[in-house]
Amino acid sequence: MGLSSHVLAQGVPWPPGERLVYNLAWQGIAVGKLYLSAEPIEGGWRFRLKLEPTGLAQALGYGLESESQVGLDFFTDRFRQTLSEPFKGTTRLFFERQENNGSWAKVIYPDGKQSTWSSAQEEVMDPLSLIYYLRLRPETRRIYAVDYAKLTQGQLELLAGNGLVGYRYAREDLLIEVWYRTDARRTPVRIIFGRDFGRLEATLIENGNGR
Repeated sequence: MGLSSHVLAQGVPWPPGERLVYNLAWQGIAVGKLYLSAEPIEGGWRFRLKLEPTGLAQALGYGLESESQVGLDFFTDRFRQTLSEPFKGTTRLFFERQENNGSWAKVIYPDGKQSTWSSAQEEVMDPLSLIYYLRLRPETRRIYAVDYAKLTQGQLELLAGNGLVGYRYAREDLLIEVWYRTDARRTPVRIIFGRDFGRLEATLIENGNGR
């Protein structure tokens, strides 16, 4: 790790190279494991999320994989997401922050058709980077978030219960809800994603390296 990456790593509540493992359920049915990782890179961080499907989800070809790269301000520079849904196919989302020129995204749908959108807003988060941003800046309440059809914006709803603190962002068919421990690391112990494909709920495996 270079000097700049080392200094950067000291300023966040998670350790460099952190890898968290979750049990994942869809509509209450176990569908596999979810892996979440963070690594410092030159000028920022790279976050990765990957679903390892099992059972019926694997047989039907369900898949989810995301990669987010953020700068020193922890807003998204680049975001890539691949979502494979049974009986529908694979949808790919590409997002980039244009230097001093807003942001831009492209979506490739299962039938090969494409759509794009752009925004003058540069302080944008994707669903993956938002998980880490809230660990670093828990006071955040208003965000701009990447979605497939457009850039969304709105307030985070603050939640509490069972000794945890949670945040919910719900806009149209997009739902992101994350629950954190209140210790120094603010480890995310429960993550919920919701779209038209239903509700995915990830629960941290306590005997993993997320303890």
